[in-house]
Amino acid sequence: MLRASRAGAEAGILGFRLSMIRPSPLKLNAQSCDAEDSELLARIRSGDPDALIVLYRKYSARVFSLLCRILEDPLTAEEILQDTFHRLWLRSELFDPTKGLLLSWLFTVGRNLALDYKRKESRRAGINVSIEGVEDSDRLEKWMQNATAAAFDENDSEALREAMNELPEKQRKVIELAYWEGLTQEELAVRLGEPLGTVKTRVRLAFKKLREKLSGDWGLCSR
Repeated sequence: MLRASRAGAEAGILGFRLSMIRPSPLKLNAQSCDAEDSELLARIRSGDPDALIVLYRKYSARVFSLLCRILEDPLTAEEILQDTFHRLWLRSELFDPTKGLLLSWLFTVGRNLALDYKRKESRRAGINVSIEGVEDSDRLEKWMQNATAAAFDENDSEALREAMNELPEKQRKVIELAYWEGLTQEELAVRLGEPLGTVKTRVRLAFKKLREKLSGDWGLCSR
């Protein structure tokens, strides 16, 4: 009981410290971040809160930007941002460095928490909203993780913007709605007032065009 109370108190103090830091973007380098993050994660696992503060200063602005895009509410986005880094503090062992960058993992955790919040709010309002992924959700998820983490590399970031901008508007729309709002293909069809088959075709064509435009491991490899 005493241990649980102490853990709760420590979490509260840590949360307060994080809330006092305003997210501000920093210039990042993927290679150096990978090495530094490994060291900081080891410190977090040994119970060093200062290591979490360092990671928060590095990545909070990027995660916050993602959350604002999903939630369209900065105050709620700040709360989810705190929850995201609190999850890192409590469950850092869930991050597997062999599967990607820490920033990508933070984006995934933050996005899932944000969509879960939207689902709960929709239920309170009497609206049934599913946040299950679209067909090909694994590829969409991996691609968006890599795409968002492309902020590490200016060339990748520019390539992504160009590839998305070159998509026909209707194809770009289904990709954005699937990711930012977590809509299934069925929900996309309802939202857009289009037949389900049409929506599936747009998703498939969008992936095909992005795969042709983008090089490297963007999660769009053919099956």
